[in-house]
Amino acid sequence: MRKLWWPEPLYEIKPFGALTLGVFAALIGSARSWATAALDTGFAMALLFAIMSIAYAAAILRMRHEYRRRSRWNRERRS
Repeated sequence: MRKLWWPEPLYEIKPFGALTLGVFAALIGSARSWATAALDTGFAMALLFAIMSIAYAAAILRMRHEYRRRSRWNRERRS
């Protein structure tokens, strides 16, 4: 299976975009529920989407951090 190629600037921005999208989903869902004074399925779906996208962004950032840390350690060890 071929991997999807992302240009470097988009690759670097992708987790931050997911994080921003998640925060906006949470804010919009909360504002809508407070305006209508009802916690309905729309609010629950917005909150679930927000949690999933924030977790996705955090996982990507953590994996990148660990990979870069290990790579730097391997480069320094070989030198």
